[in-house]
Amino acid sequence: MLHFLKQNSYLRSSLSPLRAIFSTSICRLLSTASQDAPFASPASNFAVEYLINTCGLPSDRAIAKSRYLPHLKSPEKPDAVLQFLRQAGITEPQIRAAALRDPQFLCLSVEKCLKPRMAELQEIGFSPSHISLLFSIYPRSFQSTKLQQQIQFWMPIVGSVDKLLHLCKRNFFLLTANLETSVISNLSFLQQQCSLTVRQIVRLINSAPRLITSSHESLLSNVRRAEELGVPRSSGNFVNALIVVSCLKESTIDARLLYWRSLGFSPEELNSIICKTPQLLGCSENVIGCKMEFLIKEAVCDKLRVVQNPVLLTYCLEKRLMPRILVRKLLESKQFPVKEVASCMVLNEVKFVEKFVLPYEHAIPGLHQAYRDACSGNISGLKLL
Repeated sequence: MLHFLKQNSYLRSSLSPLRAIFSTSICRLLSTASQDAPFASPASNFAVEYLINTCGLPSDRAIAKSRYLPHLKSPEKPDAVLQFLRQAGITEPQIRAAALRDPQFLCLSVEKCLKPRMAELQEIGFSPSHISLLFSIYPRSFQSTKLQQQIQFWMPIVGSVDKLLHLCKRNFFLLTANLETSVISNLSFLQQQCSLTVRQIVRLINSAPRLITSSHESLLSNVRRAEELGVPRSSGNFVNALIVVSCLKESTIDARLLYWRSLGFSPEELNSIICKTPQLLGCSENVIGCKMEFLIKEAVCDKLRVVQNPVLLTYCLEKRLMPRILVRKLLESKQFPVKEVASCMVLNEVKFVEKFVLPYEHAIPGLHQAYRDACSGNISGLKLL
């Protein structure tokens, strides 16, 4: 991933050994987060009471989380940790949130872990509020001696601390996944073997960060699945297909493909639909069924039109499809010229109003306001015109 590596001061010194890693076709994920998964030992009564009385956890959550603190028998170390955190500006709600995520921070060394990590974060420009938020999101990251290096790697890619923290909320592995054997290998593969642009990769990181931090085998599996669905790597929708397959279970995708076939779409038609709009696989059977029924019965839009314009099924039924079809039917009933359904639906809002609403306001008083009301969910006015 040379484009990213050239921008990254941390990794410049590591380019030589990393080149050898890039030559490997399949790499294993050595995520420190997954390796560090704590063993759930029997609960400690002291830990339960401490989590309730000092950290503010509900009793049921305290019992569950106390299993990760089996050796906590005295308040000396956790009291020192909490005192340091409060002095550093970590609020009580943030401490409670951190305890709910990973109470093992209560056993960290203030001198060996917390102080060094906070100093490193300040050194690279994190504000006190950013440090507090990171701690509440993922307290385990403060155990890592590579936290600063991880952040320095991601910052040029995601663009800002706020965006980085937003991603961390969605993927805890972002700051603990092994860069050399997982992340960089995946990024390099996406750019060199899938021909994704930097912008596409950044979008992938924002939309499906787990895909980047997962094992290389997992990434390859998702790439193959996207291709099997009829979306080639050369397609502009390949990124959308990767996002969908990485977020859904294979059994869910198979069930939805089966449902689409039950609607009468042939395998070839289904491949065409998915290649054009792979995000439709993320829609439930109920959503697709309601939109198909409306398009066929109310909009008199045949199946062929849907195959040619599957984007129709991505539009909101109540706020776009229904109001526009009602406007079209109204104009048709008054013998005004109208275009076929797909043409009306795909126009952006400004152009639709300019072409199908404003020109007829004089002949149908109140049309514009009735259409605006319909887009807000109140279609009664439009029906009465």
